Amino acid sequence: MNDVETIRSMPGLEPERNDEAAGRSLRSMGLYLAVAFVMAWVVWLVAWLISQHELSLPLFPVLVVGSFGPFVGALVTTWAEGGPRWALRFFARAFDPRMGWVAFLVSFFVLPMLAVVVEFVHAGLAHAAPQFTMTLAELPMSYLFLFVLGGTLAEEYGWSLLSDKLDGVLPLVPATFVLGVIWAVWHLPLFFIIAPGAIQGYTPFHVFLVATVAMRFLFAWAYHRGGYSILSNMLLHTSANMAYSIVALAPSPADMSTGRLWMFAGLNIVIAVVFWVVAPPRAGVLPREALV
Repeated sequence: MNDVETIRSMPGLEPERNDEAAGRSLRSMGLYLAVAFVMAWVVWLVAWLISQHELSLPLFPVLVVGSFGPFVGALVTTWAEGGPRWALRFFARAFDPRMGWVAFLVSFFVLPMLAVVVEFVHAGLAHAAPQFTMTLAELPMSYLFLFVLGGTLAEEYGWSLLSDKLDGVLPLVPATFVLGVIWAVWHLPLFFIIAPGAIQGYTPFHVFLVATVAMRFLFAWAYHRGGYSILSNMLLHTSANMAYSIVALAPSPADMSTGRLWMFAGLNIVIAVVFWVVAPPRAGVLPREALV
């Protein structure tokens, strides 16, 4: 046994190292959550004032700026942990396409396909023709718009970082559940903003919470099966937004029913359970930048 192995095998040293790593993860999570929530909620307070006609500013840009709270939180946290080079290493992970074909296909296609299934089932139960809110010709530009300004770029660096940190202190299932709840709660101010295109303003929070946590288990499956690919989370986030855009899943002034959204959440739960049981997420080694 060499000196390093001897040191590692000494009683008491390994738990201390694990405790120290867990402490660092908790401090990082605290910093990240403070930045992500404070930035978003303060900016969205301005958006709420605009929606109440207390301020005369364009609403959409303010909503977009607030959505970048997780992005800024990830930048501040990784910079604080290891400086600009460490932050750059983390953000560069989104440009690594090596996630495997299965994770890619799930990330890109599953959620819009579930939305289409929901619409056909809903239409069949109502004895009506299925209604879609987007044409095939609109899909490419809508996908690009949603990726850049629809929340994907703004959020998924942050939620991927938080996923890495939660993995350091909790088993994967409770870590994913906690992340899903945090993700849903982060959106809470949007439920007080009534404006065109702001779906949360017409959606009961408890329905949104169930759907969001269910989707996060699908995200976590692809993220961990795909070697901690931030790109897979980005593709899934965009696919989720595309699902809401292709089909009117969320309530609206024209139709306040929650049937489609409940059905979508239920299918998400079924698909996530099947994936986790049939092909459990791989227990791999976190990228080095996630271990700061």
